[in-house]
Amino acid sequence: MGFTFGPKREVTMRYTCWQVLTVPVVLVLVHASVARCQQIEKIEKVQPATPVRSELLSKTFGVAREVKATARDFVTFRDPQWSVLTIAQIGAATADEVTTLNNFRVCPTCSEVGVSRFFVGQRPDAHKFLIGGAIEIGVEAVAAHYFRYHGPRQKLYWKALWALPQSFSLFEHAQSAHYNATLKLNCSPAVPSCN
Repeated sequence: MGFTFGPKREVTMRYTCWQVLTVPVVLVLVHASVARCQQIEKIEKVQPATPVRSELLSKTFGVAREVKATARDFVTFRDPQWSVLTIAQIGAATADEVTTLNNFRVCPTCSEVGVSRFFVGQRPDAHKFLIGGAIEIGVEAVAAHYFRYHGPRQKLYWKALWALPQSFSLFEHAQSAHYNATLKLNCSPAVPSCN
């Protein structure tokens, strides 16, 4: 390769073998070291820590959030239909409890019948009724609140379906209270059988 300077004079540059090999070797070494640094950088990158939550904890926190939202909506009367249904259910359960306890006071040989006897016993006290009723009404109120706000609200069938658990309980307690109130008990400690 020649260059021309001034009056047609040709200058040729000669490279030694060492000079010819040095440039590509240096380029290869630089490239290899950069590639190695990039590879090390990829390996040593720390991934951001994600919170480790088990399925059980996430479900528990979800239920706790729903209970909190249910209590807030009940206290603030945010949803009047649901709140009135819950208050009616509490009233029916209370009437059922009061009439049952009155019958137990009059008739010492009477006992609780139905499914509730498995939860509160055959001759429950007021505190057993109170605890059982609070659990029953609480679970049904949270379920109805969840159905009301997390279901397909635009569907016609869903507008009545959310109220089903509480409505069924309301009906059963009202029917039991009516039955207990109209029961004619001719019991005394001396008479072992009740009518």
